[in-house]
Amino acid sequence: MADRDLDITKFSYFSYRKLKKTLGEFDAVVECNELAIREFIEQARKEDSKDYIKQLSLKHSVVVDRVDLDKFSSRIRQYYVTSVFQQSEQFLQDFKKEWKQYFPNQQWQTANTGETKLDNVLMNLSYIDISIELIEIYDYYRLVRNYMAHTDRDLQEVVSKHSKVKNNNNKFLEGLSLFQEPNSLDKINYSDFLILTGIVKHIAYLISTESKPNNEEIALILFQKMKNEDKGRAYKGIKKLKNNSDRFEKAIKNYIKTNFGRFSSKDLELICEQLKSLLA
Repeated sequence: MADRDLDITKFSYFSYRKLKKTLGEFDAVVECNELAIREFIEQARKEDSKDYIKQLSLKHSVVVDRVDLDKFSSRIRQYYVTSVFQQSEQFLQDFKKEWKQYFPNQQWQTANTGETKLDNVLMNLSYIDISIELIEIYDYYRLVRNYMAHTDRDLQEVVSKHSKVKNNNNKFLEGLSLFQEPNSLDKINYSDFLILTGIVKHIAYLISTESKPNNEEIALILFQKMKNEDKGRAYKGIKKLKNNSDRFEKAIKNYIKTNFGRFSSKDLELICEQLKSLLA
């Protein structure tokens, strides 16, 4: 039976859905860019690369005489990693803000010196179980991003982390349908983009689903959102339907799913009933 046919709850934070959307859009850009890189390198190697580049330079009015093809392709793919990692850190920042809105009575401990954004999130969400080896690979790509963004960063730190990652078992990658391990900094390629994207999505999914508020909390969150967002437009619109029980219930359920994703029939009914009482 397909997942979509199961009567299950697949709650998700807005920050998670935003991450999936931005990564999906970036996937298409990277895939097209990868086609362009491969075609360019293939043609350059078929001909005299210097002459080929000069022809393209004249054709497109871009002044360039020559390029090291290996460094060219590796450097561009390092930027893939940089972009994905930046999107990951944006998710962690957005999630933290969203979580604090949903759990205003719970304390969020600030990051200690030298603590990464992921470290800080996992410290505050001790119930999230993520393997150390996965975090090691994520951290390796963090160092790659830092090295790319800051020329004063220590290359040896990147090399040491890569060596540590290579000595790990890394069997978890197969469970994410990833069958290659991270490459060294100078050999980073398209597969590294796929590895980091897969890991980022997996981490974000675990953080989002494992941090689900209970049904009563979800109802209260949505009630406050109705009243405060867009000058209470949703609140007023749904309240107007109270005299038509079918339309009233349908509007509430649509609002629940629009904001937090998929719910089992049981959860949806419970949240709906809670919202009805709050809207009374």
